[in-house]
Amino acid sequence: MSVHTTVNRETYVPSGYDEERGQGWVTFAGILLLIVGTLNTVEGIAAIDKASFFVANTHYIAGDLKAWGWTVLFLGIAQILIGLGVMARSQLSRWAGVAILGLNSIAQLMFIPAYPFWSLAIFSLDILAIYGLVAYGSRLSNA
Repeated sequence: MSVHTTVNRETYVPSGYDEERGQGWVTFAGILLLIVGTLNTVEGIAAIDKASFFVANTHYIAGDLKAWGWTVLFLGIAQILIGLGVMARSQLSRWAGVAILGLNSIAQLMFIPAYPFWSLAIFSLDILAIYGLVAYGSRLSNA
């Protein structure tokens, strides 16, 4: 004796599926904030110290390598703190994350003369994290 059961796959949606998908993006954005913040902190310290792996004799729109090093250092520290807030599911941290990632993306574009490919890589990570926070961050209040 066999029993056959059929499930209508078109109407069956596991409960909480959309929230889980959005939660993954928000967690991903929080982890990216922590990673990018750590990388910016290290990059800022290296720029302040005028490390040898930066392109020499570059001209910046504003400031010099040391000034951009301080800027990136402060942005990195803020990103680490905000990333911890995003991981704790704070809506305030979500919006602060969008703002600080926007500022960091602009700073990385200004930092291109010193370290071109690295700055573009960090810029692309910023855009991914902004997408995760904006597209799925409103689901934090539902969790």
